[in-house]
Amino acid sequence: MARAYPGLPPTFLEEAASIARRIRRRLRERRCRALTRAEPIDAGRTLVTVRETTPMLIDPSDEGLSRSLVADGYWEMWLTEALEAVLKPGMVAIDIGANLGYFSLLMAERVGASGRVHAFEPNPIMADLLVESAARSGLADRISLHRDPLWDLDGEASVLRVPDGEPKNAHLITHAGDEIEGIRMISRRLDGFGDLLDADVIKIDVEGAEERIWRGMAGLFGRGRPLTIFLEFSPVRYEDPMAFLEDIMAQGFTLGELSVSYGIRATTAERILAGAADEDRMLALRRAAQA
Repeated sequence: MARAYPGLPPTFLEEAASIARRIRRRLRERRCRALTRAEPIDAGRTLVTVRETTPMLIDPSDEGLSRSLVADGYWEMWLTEALEAVLKPGMVAIDIGANLGYFSLLMAERVGASGRVHAFEPNPIMADLLVESAARSGLADRISLHRDPLWDLDGEASVLRVPDGEPKNAHLITHAGDEIEGIRMISRRLDGFGDLLDADVIKIDVEGAEERIWRGMAGLFGRGRPLTIFLEFSPVRYEDPMAFLEDIMAQGFTLGELSVSYGIRATTAERILAGAADEDRMLALRRAAQA
């Protein structure tokens, strides 16, 4: 969840732009609600229309994301808008924590036929629905699905725990004994995928595994290419959140935070950590080309 206006109080120009943004957003959200349709297919699949025109399959037993998509026809409009603004035809985009594929489909629409989207979703039920949604929306040739759980180590035995009724809150447990119930998996590093090293835009929302996944991206950072990353950040989930932010800046990224009302605002590590430790922030990390 993005915060209302993180950091310094908004300027007059930011406030004026925010009013216009909120008006446009409310009109769009109203259209999405009016145009969404729910068509049950079977016990495990319902077809809905999201973002006004895109067909997408959801899981009727999912009480979180799926229920919201049926009711509203969109998800986190502030992040939807931010991704639409930065994605361009021909880009390579990565969706880490793709879930049902709402943002993966959006990415595929924006990068066009000349671009590519890599969606990472280890939950097999969600991944299967994503694949079928891509086919129904005519975007299958632009999306590569990876079912591997990402971590900072290749080959780490792990367990994916999926809460009943809330698959978007699934999380990975490493060093899990046989008594831990869940889906047995083997981890991968993101920079172990050679065709992903030249990514342009990455979204990371992985219920606390963000820092470990970040460490597994070192090969991408070493390329020196411009890169935009949207990363959900919750200080309570990290052993040393300031050290995590310092490492982000050490890789050449400027810190921004996505605000519900004001879009992407420049910020500092101190401002990010000034709020409640258990509050989720959506950081917007941007790096220009490096020599």
